[in-house]
Amino acid sequence: MLMSLDYFAHGMLGRPYRLHVTHHGKRDGPVVILLHGIAASSEDWNKVLPHLEKTHHCITIDLLGFGKSPKPGWAEYTMQDHLRSMYHTINKLRLKRDFVLVGHSLGALLAARYATQHEQNINRLLLLSPPVYPPLDSISRRGVRQLTGILLNIYKLLRTNPRSTPETFRALTYVAPIPRAVVKHPDIWVPFMRSLKECIEKQTILGDVAQLTLPIDVFHGTLDQVVLGPNVELLAKVNVHIHEFMGTHELTARYGKLVARTLTEE
Repeated sequence: MLMSLDYFAHGMLGRPYRLHVTHHGKRDGPVVILLHGIAASSEDWNKVLPHLEKTHHCITIDLLGFGKSPKPGWAEYTMQDHLRSMYHTINKLRLKRDFVLVGHSLGALLAARYATQHEQNINRLLLLSPPVYPPLDSISRRGVRQLTGILLNIYKLLRTNPRSTPETFRALTYVAPIPRAVVKHPDIWVPFMRSLKECIEKQTILGDVAQLTLPIDVFHGTLDQVVLGPNVELLAKVNVHIHEFMGTHELTARYGKLVARTLTEE
């Protein structure tokens, strides 16, 4: 009965979900909204927040299907599904000022698209470890094209293999660049698989960034398992600053220092 009511209200009537939000730091400081990556949650920002919350009002959001936010089994988890819930949630915050939007991995893809629709409310965009995967026929460098194809094939194999379950997934996490959180939290299996297909494989980040005029900072680690530097460089334009550092895909204290330094240079 509860599922029927949920589907009626949010599926048939199209009412957006309100996502789980946590506030950190100075309530009177500049506002920073942080979006985590796929199969993650707001807890992934724990090593970053100590470097921001002394000077900023930090708001972490659990994306639809992850963390403490709703996890509807019927949803397709398209980019628009995520964005509608994000907008509804941010709108309910009744913020009195523009904010900085920060996204990591999947959150970076969503942040870029969100900014194209609500740029007037955002004063700066930070994209951390964005998994940029252009159409293969548009990648001129053979090695980069092959690596991009391998990653996309891994994702597709995970989604389409009927034997894929959280249990069989466990062994793959040791040999492939995929998040182990799925094994720890089987309830995010469906949101993970569908977000992978609809938001990462069908991403639009290159076109989204090309539309924006606000300042954009892009960060990626040289040891990142799923982010290819030459693909990230395709985001470069007049108002985009790309920062490369020695690191992996994970949100570390080093990431926190880089983000804090960038924001204090405003």
